[in-house]
Amino acid sequence: MIECKAITKKFDSFVALSEISFTVEKGVFGLLGTNGAGKTTTIKILVTLLRPTSGTALIDGIDVVKSPMEVKKKIGYLPEMPMLFEHLTGREFLELLGTLRMMDKKAIEGRIEELARMLGIVEYLDVLCSTLSKGTRQKLAFAGAVFHEPEYLFLDEPMLGMDPKYWHVAKNYIKDYGRNHVVFMSTHITNLAEEICDSIGIIHRGKLLACGKLGEVKGALSLEESLIEKIDAAG
Repeated sequence: MIECKAITKKFDSFVALSEISFTVEKGVFGLLGTNGAGKTTTIKILVTLLRPTSGTALIDGIDVVKSPMEVKKKIGYLPEMPMLFEHLTGREFLELLGTLRMMDKKAIEGRIEELARMLGIVEYLDVLCSTLSKGTRQKLAFAGAVFHEPEYLFLDEPMLGMDPKYWHVAKNYIKDYGRNHVVFMSTHITNLAEEICDSIGIIHRGKLLACGKLGEVKGALSLEESLIEKIDAAG
């Protein structure tokens, strides 16, 4: 379970998050909002990269501020702008991630083969990360986030830059993964949220406008209409 209790985050005088509270259980949770709404800030707090100004965030009952290393053992994370080790090949990058997660060599090799075939990056495994296209980098970073099959998976705009074929592959993987794990995903694409999320939250200007099961929130805020129009009207 993910729990946020009155989380506020300030950058000097700017309030990026204002007392947001929610709970996420097993399944796929989508945090929706326009650019600058607070999606990435929320995720960075949950994956221990930012400290909240006030409030409490728990992953599986573990405080993200008090016990960040324990939290990191349970999570996988795909940032909005993935950073790869440019001097490594794709294969070396994934091997390193598996080794850091203390996976055995056979499991690492099998997982590389599985994910590379799924995401269409087999031919790029032995190419330096520094030479990869944006879309291929995104697929490699996605593979890295899910490589160790974490209990909690955090994805910040996960399909950015992917071509349509593998956009759908990643979408289906996320949906299936959420059946037995907790997936926390940010997106500004309402159709994507409607297709794969079990529950959603809508954030605008650092405030959580609504949160709950997809059907409940969709009924309240009419996701068929423009998300931008709805949240700006509420702001």
